[in-house]
Amino acid sequence: MMREIHLKSIFTFKRTAIFGSMLGIILILFGQFVNGSNNAYLLTALGFGILLGSVVNYLFGTFLSLMEEYIANSKVAPTKIK
Repeated sequence: MMREIHLKSIFTFKRTAIFGSMLGIILILFGQFVNGSNNAYLLTALGFGILLGSVVNYLFGTFLSLMEEYIANSKVAPTKIK
C-alpha cells in the first residue's frame, strides 16, 4: 500500500491533469464549433497541446510517485560511489 505522502503527490498531479484536460477539451470544442474566424485552427491546436501536456504531466507524476515508493520500500541500501 502506498504511503499518504505519495498519494498526496499523485492527487496533486491528478488535479492539474483534470484541470488541463477540461481546459484543453473546452478550447478544442470552442475552436471547432463556436469560433467562425480563421483563428479556429489556432485554438484547436492550443487545446490539443494543453490536453497532451496534461496527460504527460499526469504520467510524470505517477511514475515519480512510483519511483519514490519503490526506493522507500527497497531492502538494500544504495551503495556509495567513490
